[in-house]
Amino acid sequence: MSNQESNVVLSEVMALDLFKTSTLLTGAENLEKVVSSVNVMLDSEVIEWIEEDGQILLTTGQVFAKLTEAELMNFFESLVSKNVTGVFVKVKPYIEGFGPEIVDYCKAQGLSIVDLDYEVSFTDIFSVVYNLMFQKQTAILKRVETLHKDTMGVVMEGGSIDDVLRSIGKTISAPIFIRDYYFEDTYFLKAEFEEIYALLYENIETVQFDGKQSKLIRDQVAYRGGEIERLVIPIFVKNQVYGHIVAYGKDQGISNYDKLGLEAASNIIAIEFLKKISVQEVENKYRLEFFDDLISLDENRRGKAVERASNFRFSENASYVVLSIRMAQKGDVDMEERLLKASYLTDLVCKDLGHSYLILNKSNTVHILVMLKEGEGLSVVKRYTKYIHEILKSRLKRQKVRIGSGRIYKGIHMVHKSLLDASRALEAAMDYLNQDIVFFEEMGVYKVLSNTAIKTELEIFLKDILEPLMAYDARKDTELIKTLMVYFECNGNLKRMSEVLFTHYNTILYRLSRIQEIIGLSLDDEENRYAIHTALKVHKIFNM
Repeated sequence: MSNQESNVVLSEVMALDLFKTSTLLTGAENLEKVVSSVNVMLDSEVIEWIEEDGQILLTTGQVFAKLTEAELMNFFESLVSKNVTGVFVKVKPYIEGFGPEIVDYCKAQGLSIVDLDYEVSFTDIFSVVYNLMFQKQTAILKRVETLHKDTMGVVMEGGSIDDVLRSIGKTISAPIFIRDYYFEDTYFLKAEFEEIYALLYENIETVQFDGKQSKLIRDQVAYRGGEIERLVIPIFVKNQVYGHIVAYGKDQGISNYDKLGLEAASNIIAIEFLKKISVQEVENKYRLEFFDDLISLDENRRGKAVERASNFRFSENASYVVLSIRMAQKGDVDMEERLLKASYLTDLVCKDLGHSYLILNKSNTVHILVMLKEGEGLSVVKRYTKYIHEILKSRLKRQKVRIGSGRIYKGIHMVHKSLLDASRALEAAMDYLNQDIVFFEEMGVYKVLSNTAIKTELEIFLKDILEPLMAYDARKDTELIKTLMVYFECNGNLKRMSEVLFTHYNTILYRLSRIQEIIGLSLDDEENRYAIHTALKVHKIFNM
């Protein structure tokens, strides 16, 4: 890890005019060690109070005058254990110097000893060393301020996140990725780091960050048989982590300037994120107004929407289908954010599929209105729907994606009917068919049974057929309803039922006999079987 750009090292201290008349006793091998602070050592007990690595200790030979060689060695061993960078000693007139054993030991252990000119005051040393530290930190802050102004200027002029990256790349040479979790995007100046792009992209794809990772990370990751330094900085929008900046120390470590500069840039990138979100919210509101008119039961509103259809590249007499998408949440993410992300991803997919379309969020569902081309039918809708599902499933890993597809209708004035079908298909996918994708055309008898217009009649029908059995299950804690369902799933094959239910054949016979006794209907009668099977499907829809 390299913070050379902001840290003061011992060679820079020794290069100050104040130390021209002083002598380095331990050689130049350890002059690149970092200097963190300066302290005065009045006696050997100061060692107990040293807590910070990289200190320079100022003292006189008087501290060592009464120490034996063994005590002196123990003393310097203690300084080494405390990671002291250097000891500046006014040797004369207090002692003659340090023996070769001490000097060689300190040199080998990375502890520099300086024979300090007696005329140099400790106060002057404090002043010049801390001034040097201040100057380096100030220079860094000025560069960070310049970087911030440049990147902000890019945003104010309407630049994209790619433009912001290019601006950052003028002063920070490290490969940088920007991860956008909201819109599932990754930004990277591939052309400038073509040979390592794939390796680094693989790293950020395999290590998943999310909104919970709100702290800066500075670590090492595997790279070409070795390790490379990585810096991960969160991007906050509305007090939530919406993305990360990920930088890699390819040719050298990531400097303190890199860290401070990227932290400043994260706030500007957050503005770009927020702008994209705001634009999408406005566009969705405009689309929603049109769609609400289009699906309205009021013919006047529908007529006005038809008149505006060309604004959305829709033809009045083309064929249309509505797809409705919903996510069964596994994580703890805000609903609005979830829908916006899904609609954004769906939009990217639809652009590639070459149809006129409209995507909008309504309540807790993403709806897609698709205009089909001449001659296209259900097979095209199936491919379209399955492709959208595959993309959403791969990108929204913590969510269960379900899609309901409506019937195809000719004429944009019929869109409200396709929406109703899609809603019923989606409800079937979510509640009782337990399928990722349901096409209304393929729902069979459920197309009729899911019709809300006959819900009351279906409830009465269900009670007439199965209420005694449901009551018996509730009272006796049995599973006769389940046994009856398996009976129809196995087409009355008792051996197969026994295998599915892990129950003895004779027990199956007893249960079926008891079921027929309770409901008062014989399974041997075809009309009875049809009525019971239909009642079970209604039971499934009502989730009773």
